[in-house]
Order: sequence, then structure tokens, then C-alpha cells
Amino acid sequence: MPRVNRFSLIAALLLLIFAGLIYLLAWSSVFTAKSIVISGAPTVESKKLVLMTSGVLVGQKIARIEPRSVAQRLSALTWIRDVQVSRNWISGDVGIAIEPRKPSAYFAGKTIDSTGTIFLLPGFKGADLPYVSASTPALGVDAIALFRSLPQTFRSRIISLSARNESNFSMRLAYQGRELAVKWGANERNALKVQVFNALVKLPENKNLRRVDLSAAHAPIVK
Repeated sequence: MPRVNRFSLIAALLLLIFAGLIYLLAWSSVFTAKSIVISGAPTVESKKLVLMTSGVLVGQKIARIEPRSVAQRLSALTWIRDVQVSRNWISGDVGIAIEPRKPSAYFAGKTIDSTGTIFLLPGFKGADLPYVSASTPALGVDAIALFRSLPQTFRSRIISLSARNESNFSMRLAYQGRELAVKWGANERNALKVQVFNALVKLPENKNLRRVDLSAAHAPIVK
């Protein structure tokens, strides 16, 4: 066989193989998404939103599912901190692993995490989270830091926190069936302030206590 014809035959075979692979990967029903596995979505509603936003469908050709593009679409959901998308050509599984943001408090009608990111997590019901009022997300984060520094027994009583500035925090507490307004002052000497508060509310003369000023822990003011 002449050398030219041999090369032409080899080139034609390679072209056929290449075309066959393209058809197999992009057009045939062999390599299609048989299941979409979503992990890390914290609520049923958030899982449904991930599936809808991803744009991935069962039966879709795996070659046409671009993990980077899927992750980019999902990153538009502010409650997602990180997302990883993978494809398994053998099993046909498309994996979407979500790392959600963790709500630390309610802020401006939504939730806020420890980084100051404000987001709305579908289906989330966190009745034990405090309501934070602050002029900026940064002050909201400071209020969250104060909240986290307090003992659990005290923290569980907090209904809401507000921050006028870095040295002027106040909160509302639920205590024995009534609501108390507490001026906390700066985020400092918190253990002493908790100790003083617990001592004050136990005094018989403070049974109708409504307001406590702990900004100067050694000289508290009660009303």
C-alpha cells in the first residue's frame, strides 16, 4: 500500500474515532446525568432552590454540565458560603456540595453571620437567635461577638441587642415573665456584668425591676 494512502487511511480512522467519541459524550444517552446529589443544604426549601438554580437536570448530557458554570450560578445565592460541583462519568451522578452560611442573628429582616454577610436562608426558623439592631453590618457583627461571649444561661434570655456604637450596647431580656431593658455599655468586663445582673434581680426590692444600667459594672443603676 502506498505510504500516502496508508496515512490517509489512518487519518480517516482517527477522524472517525474522534467523531464517535464526540457523539458518545455529547449526544448519545450513555453518559447522561442519572441523579443529582445535593449535600449540605440545611433545609428542604434551600435544597429545592439549589436544584432549581443549578440548572442541572436528570437526563442531561454530562459533557454539557460545566461544574464551574453551575457553581457560578449557585454563588449568586447569598446564603451559600462555598459550593463544589462534581461529575461522575461512570455512575452518572452529579454532586453539588453546599457549605451554607450559619445565621448568628436576625438583622434588618434577614439573618446575618459572623462575617457580617446579610442573607435570607429559605425555610430557616431560628427562634433562639437574637434580633440585632445596628446602623451598619459591622456593628451588627460586634453585637454578635458580644452575644457569643456571654454564658449560655444568660444568653438564652436575650430577646434583642442594639448597638449605637462600639462602646454602647443595650439589650432586652426575658426574665420571670417580664421584659427587662439592660444598658450594657462596652463589650468588656462581661463576666462581672453578668454576675452583677444576677445579684440585682435576686434582691427582694428589685422584684418589679424594669431597667438596669450595667455600663459601669461597679456602680449599676436600677429602675
